[in-house]
Amino acid sequence: MSKLGRRLHSLPRDLLPLYAGTVATRLGTFVVPYLTLYLSQDRGLSLSVTGRIIAAGGVGLLVGNVAGGWIADRVGRKSALLLALAINAAGMVFLGSGLPSATAYGLALALASVGAGMYTPAANAWIADLTDGPQRQLAYTVNYICINVGMGLGPLLGGVLAAASFHWLFVGDVATTAVCAAFIASARGQGRRVRSSPDAPTPAMKLSPNTLSVLAFCSASFFIIAPLMGLEYAVPLFVGTVLREPLVLVGVVYTINASCILLLGLPLERAVAGRDPVLMMALAGLFWAMGLTVLAVGLSASALLLCTLLWTLGEMLGSVVVPTFVANRVDEKARGRFLAIPDAMRSLAAIVAPIALGLVWERQGFGTVLGLLIATPLIGSALYAAAWATRRRSAP
Repeated sequence: MSKLGRRLHSLPRDLLPLYAGTVATRLGTFVVPYLTLYLSQDRGLSLSVTGRIIAAGGVGLLVGNVAGGWIADRVGRKSALLLALAINAAGMVFLGSGLPSATAYGLALALASVGAGMYTPAANAWIADLTDGPQRQLAYTVNYICINVGMGLGPLLGGVLAAASFHWLFVGDVATTAVCAAFIASARGQGRRVRSSPDAPTPAMKLSPNTLSVLAFCSASFFIIAPLMGLEYAVPLFVGTVLREPLVLVGVVYTINASCILLLGLPLERAVAGRDPVLMMALAGLFWAMGLTVLAVGLSASALLLCTLLWTLGEMLGSVVVPTFVANRVDEKARGRFLAIPDAMRSLAAIVAPIALGLVWERQGFGTVLGLLIATPLIGSALYAAAWATRRRSAP
């Protein structure tokens, strides 16, 4: 058996149901790329109203992130995951129904998004409970690969279902959620016990120096993840209005992103194992900035594809380093709430980035949008580099 094979074999078997469930539930995210079309074309809502409904989904994600971490600490990881899946499925059932108003669709999407937002912090807390030391970063890397296996295949399957009927998108989403729930339900235990008795208080997130360092680390990650949320908004518009290329190029970008994660995820994890997480996050920001600079200079389809390769490296670093850093530094009884913070940063970026970039695009054009996308990860790199330098100076 190879060295990598031995490392993978060493991961706890109790993580297998979680990994399988993650692939299943992420496969069901094929509703998301077609949601705007469903609301505007199938339900006859205007684009402005559709935009407000999508924003309601971002708010739901943020609420779910916070609630999911708290619930995972309060009742256990497995129960929190099953509750998240049930809420998400209920929201999707309502969303796929003939609702009477745009407000109803917004509430249905917010409900589904609350469930989706609850899932990740509970899953990350369960991984942290079952792993220690260098094994933990590998476990998060495998989970990240599972996420991208599902999300890489989901849009392809979604296209087939949407061609038949938008109705089948929601049927498929609920079906994959049920499969995920079956995998989670088959797992043993709840993760580690997080409360000694039903009446025991849940530990507070005290503002100790260690807690403040974790909060600062996670807050700075906003500047590393915000470009990804910005690109999800900007790339389709860039391809269609600036490059005037077929929209299939957008799918190629997602394919390159997923392929890089599948091929390079484990080698990259091995390369950064044991290295300073603060410096790795500074490096992640530089990869983002380099990729976006390539796009700004080239302004072509080939530049977009090379840009995708570079920023994917930054995405991969942040997605593995952040949860590992948090899990290694917080009390296990409060892991769920702390691991919800990076997800909340992502959800906040998903709300802020499209709104801000849309306003800038309308008033200043795409060049200014690219400038903001380049500057944002550079700010993140500067923050992490400053933190590293400060720690070096204060070390005895």
